[in-house]
Amino acid sequence: MAARPLGVGASASLVGRTSQLAALDSAVSAVAGGEFVAVNLCGEAGIGKTSMLRALADRAAAAGLLVCAGRAAEFERDVPFAMYADALEPLVSAGGTAEHGEVVSRALHGQPIAHGSASSVDRARIYAAVRRLVDGARAPGVALLLDDLHWADEPSLELTEYLIRKPPRRPALIAVAFRSEQPPAGVADAIVHLGPAAIHIDLPRLGPADIDALLPGVPRRRRMLLSRASGGNPLYIQELSRCRDDTLAALVDNDDVDVSERHVLTALAGDIADLDGPVRRVAYAAAIAGDHASIGLVAQVAELPTGAVVDAADELHRRGLMGVDAAQLRFRHPLVRAAAHELAGPAWRVTAHARAAAHLRAHHGPPQVVAHHTERSAQPGDEAAAETLIDAGLAFTYHAPAQAARWLGAALRLLPEGHPLGDRRPTVLLQYARALGLSGDLERSREVLRELAHVDDRVRTEAAAFRAVVARLRGDIDEAASLVTAQLTGERLPRTSAGKLHVELAAIAALGEDSDTTVRHAERALALLEADRPALSAAARALRAFGGLYRGDLDAARRDGAVAAELVDTATNAALRPHVELFGPLAWVRMHLGEVAAAAHHLDRAADVVESVRDSSAVPYLLVVRAALQTRLGHLETAIQLADEAAAVARRIGSVEMRAMAEAVALRPLLLTAGPSAALGATDRLATSDWPRSRMWRRVGQVNLAIAHLAAGRPESCLGIVADPGPWPAGPPTAVPRDALRAIGLARSGDAGTAGRYASRAVALADAAGLAYEQGWAGYAQAYVAAGAHRYDEAATLAAAAATRLAVARAPVEEALARHLAGNAHVRGGRPGRARDAFRQAQEGYEACGATWLLSVLARDRAATPSRPRREPRPAATGTTTLSAREREIAELVRGGLTNQEIAARLFLSRRTVESHLSRIFAKLGVRSRTEMVGRFTGTAPTP
Repeated sequence: MAARPLGVGASASLVGRTSQLAALDSAVSAVAGGEFVAVNLCGEAGIGKTSMLRALADRAAAAGLLVCAGRAAEFERDVPFAMYADALEPLVSAGGTAEHGEVVSRALHGQPIAHGSASSVDRARIYAAVRRLVDGARAPGVALLLDDLHWADEPSLELTEYLIRKPPRRPALIAVAFRSEQPPAGVADAIVHLGPAAIHIDLPRLGPADIDALLPGVPRRRRMLLSRASGGNPLYIQELSRCRDDTLAALVDNDDVDVSERHVLTALAGDIADLDGPVRRVAYAAAIAGDHASIGLVAQVAELPTGAVVDAADELHRRGLMGVDAAQLRFRHPLVRAAAHELAGPAWRVTAHARAAAHLRAHHGPPQVVAHHTERSAQPGDEAAAETLIDAGLAFTYHAPAQAARWLGAALRLLPEGHPLGDRRPTVLLQYARALGLSGDLERSREVLRELAHVDDRVRTEAAAFRAVVARLRGDIDEAASLVTAQLTGERLPRTSAGKLHVELAAIAALGEDSDTTVRHAERALALLEADRPALSAAARALRAFGGLYRGDLDAARRDGAVAAELVDTATNAALRPHVELFGPLAWVRMHLGEVAAAAHHLDRAADVVESVRDSSAVPYLLVVRAALQTRLGHLETAIQLADEAAAVARRIGSVEMRAMAEAVALRPLLLTAGPSAALGATDRLATSDWPRSRMWRRVGQVNLAIAHLAAGRPESCLGIVADPGPWPAGPPTAVPRDALRAIGLARSGDAGTAGRYASRAVALADAAGLAYEQGWAGYAQAYVAAGAHRYDEAATLAAAAATRLAVARAPVEEALARHLAGNAHVRGGRPGRARDAFRQAQEGYEACGATWLLSVLARDRAATPSRPRREPRPAATGTTTLSAREREIAELVRGGLTNQEIAARLFLSRRTVESHLSRIFAKLGVRSRTEMVGRFTGTAPTP
């Protein structure tokens, strides 16, 4: 039978998609009802993702939504925001304020933003402007449909992730499509975290019944052959429909042949190779020019008259290979373009890219697109090409740093060694180093910055300052301090410049837990700064407050924190942008002083400022501080998400130090929600990349790790951490938890005397500071020690008092833990009614905070609580009279089904102590297993 193509293009992709189309209908209905929805479409190449997006676009338009569609392309992955260039045009035209539209339009075309630097555009500002455009759209809602995300450039992926993690306030739908085997990690993770607001659609292959419905007029045998040969892939069905029956049969009979993308490419290449010369040449030129290429650009690349290109485009359209839309050419499917691109030949492609670059340059095309073609065609020594790449690199340093670094590096390599670039070489090298650093290549950035040690003063000073930033991002605190100190001592500086460097040194000292040095540099900065620099003065005040907090001078910390807060509250965002990191220590200080509402206010303000700040290194730091505050407030899931986001940003900018900070802060909410195994597993992963190198954040991680070891029944490991001989700050935020953990660890290990002394010292420190959170910590430790010494009435009273303190401190998880401890003490004291009340309060606290693991522990403790006070069981005549009171108590808990770890937690013992007791019980009763031991008992009540 002769081969004949079948008209199964778009329809093939919608046959067998009833449930998936219903999911799209529900998404549109939800957005029309005022909600935000994200749709995730995935599947293999040719499975129909694009057709599903078209169906979604039709539904969204019918519902009155403003449809904005974009598509990534395989050969333009290096063009920043390529996917959004077309997608945002309707939004810019119909969106909110002219200012936001101008920001987006200029950024996408590589033009400087008004009010910004003349040579850069700002990623964060672009992202915020896009979201505000959506909010201001003159439509009931917006549908943003993005295809082929597996080929998207990095800035486009970042913007997509941003819009999903921070959805617009206006009803909106964001749909993304990508190949299942190439998911964009950040976008996929952001969609997962949306929960019910996300719709996941994994497109399967068509079954035999679907193919029968698709091809009703085709003979049954041929349908069967197409079904088996194609595997049910709609695109493969269409391409294989060109084959004769004997060819299909050979494919089906040959077990070694797996019809794949490569086979389809080969078939498409055959179709293109069979075209007439001019038509084939236009296909090649369109593959080089890119999606939505104008007829004029294709004519220039193909070196053909416009009329010949029009005729060829019509022929390609008739053959189903290309579409024509508003004088722009677009291949029917990316695989068609891939086949034409491969057939064109590598040498021809180089000259074709040169012609494309020349045409776009002459017609003022977007600089990133000009640079894309220039990079692929430039020859060594081509100064004009180098200038093009430099201009693009300088324009995109801050919102597409990886690509900017690539362009700037390519430009420097094009020119011979020692080429002066006029007087621009130092500036180009500095921006190259910045782009490398911002894209995460900190080591290479450091090397380039070293080359600038002997250039003119302005560039040298900027290079040294950025080198200090790189050192801090790498965790090289000493190197950062040395670099800043060298700037201070190397030359006479204006007072404001010197003050700024002292602020930097104060921040570095704070990271190193050197409180005295922190205060000294902050005071020197304040003496140098003028009254008209409120943001820098606020940073100095915040750092002096930080130093006061950690050396125990709380009155000074409160005064400086209040003054810093007043300064930032009256400063504009523009004044705060260069110093946005100051919100981190300010919020940290106020949180530890018990002023959690003020801390939250500062971090909210920081979020507003950071949307328009260039230095992305501030973002993970501020997210880490916010995660710590959310943990304190009991918003555990939010804390984990913030820490994950901080770690993702840190990975993106290449900061191992900030990633370690994020993971250290995440340990506590992870413990409280998922349990000690999850937290300690995360710690093991953290150990492979080392702990934070800054002592302050390492200490945060150590405290959280010590708590995790206690929860896992490893008091010795906890004590080993808090007994670290290195210098610990004297301030209560560190000293009180350290002594409290020592007390609890020692009580679990059986050393009640020493445990009591540490608990008493923690109480004295907390009371002297007058901080409710620390008083709650210390009171909890004191109650734990009393329970371990069988003073159950005292333990219950102390735990209840600790809970009250922690409620005042707005620490709901710790409050619930204290209620839980009081409940266990009441159980051991023989007061089950009071125990149930305490357990009920603990449950309410755990549920409100999402403390899933703690709820499971509480459930076990409640299950073992007697309904009324029980008397000692009568001894059995089987030898159980030889057991001590503690051994009988442990035996009863084993009878109740508790594990050794659960018994240890219940009785405030270590797991090793429980195991020792069980060994003696087995020996006294003459049994060899827990099951045999349970069988020897006739009584059931635990001994109080």
